Amino acid sequence: MGEKKRKSLPAVEVSLFCQQAAMILKAGIPLYDGMEVLCQNYKDTSYRAAFQKIYEGVRDGGSLYEGVKAAGFFPNYMVHMVQVGETSGELDQVLESLGDYYDRESRMQAAIRSAVAYPLVLVILMTAVIAVLVLRVLPVFTEVFLSLGTGLAGTEVAVLSGGVILGRIVLVVAAVLLVLVLVLFLIWKAGGKRLLLKMGQVLPPVRRLLGQQAAQRFADVIAMVMHSGYPLGHALELIPDLLPDKRSIRKAKRCQALMEQNGDFAAAVEQTGIFEPLHQRMIRVGVEAGQTDRVMERLAGIYDMEVDEGIHRLVSWIEPALVAVLTLIIGGILLSVMLPLVSIMMSIG
Repeated sequence: MGEKKRKSLPAVEVSLFCQQAAMILKAGIPLYDGMEVLCQNYKDTSYRAAFQKIYEGVRDGGSLYEGVKAAGFFPNYMVHMVQVGETSGELDQVLESLGDYYDRESRMQAAIRSAVAYPLVLVILMTAVIAVLVLRVLPVFTEVFLSLGTGLAGTEVAVLSGGVILGRIVLVVAAVLLVLVLVLFLIWKAGGKRLLLKMGQVLPPVRRLLGQQAAQRFADVIAMVMHSGYPLGHALELIPDLLPDKRSIRKAKRCQALMEQNGDFAAAVEQTGIFEPLHQRMIRVGVEAGQTDRVMERLAGIYDMEVDEGIHRLVSWIEPALVAVLTLIIGGILLSVMLPLVSIMMSIG
């Protein structure tokens, strides 16, 4: 039997842990003592066992990377960036940056939930209303029409049938929408984030956003490692584990292979297309000037802002899109009720 899947730590908790660990290091407190204190803070929570592993990893090997890796519930990006921080000797700065990163991610998740929750609740309520109308109310209308005694003309029958059919179509559409949302939610909770990202790449905005995120992480790691005096090749070995999708990982590995072949980092970046053309020229100038780490640090900041703006744009589209769908559903409800009423008026007239 496989190992039971560990509970995932929310982004807000990851941010808090990184900020606390960064403060411990900046205050000059030994990592061993700091992790012992953090472990005590979580002793009455469901994360107690995992934080105990972090403490034991630091105690036995002196490595925070081994501790967070053993815990098993931190994001892969965070775990590998801790490794980069320890390698580069800038663990405190890396943890501080990770704290800010996951704080932004937590706020973004809250914004997405807020944008989706209200329209989704309305869709659920409207689905219930449609079901009552189609399955209960419209059959009563039909019985009323038949009890009028005068019968219905062909046009009136067509209008009545159209209302019933439209109501059923709207009910099916609303039900399918709710099932789709439920399936996506279950896939996400089951750890299928990569699968959803892969599916989302068919949408140009999502594909562009993933490319920008990959470029930001690529530039950030290279700047950090080179700034600490480590060779560029070492940074390229670490990068594939930090990228968000397989397409970006393939590009990073190809860049590493080209770099090993000809030793020209700027040419390798240009051939793989990880960065935009303007930024490729910036890298070329930076390499020739011996300022590769500074250029990459600048590019990491640029792409970080672009990723934030891109996510906000996507979130800003979620609620209007759901409201548009909801408007169509409400319109279908009104038509499915009004058409039979029109039939009544036609029959009485």
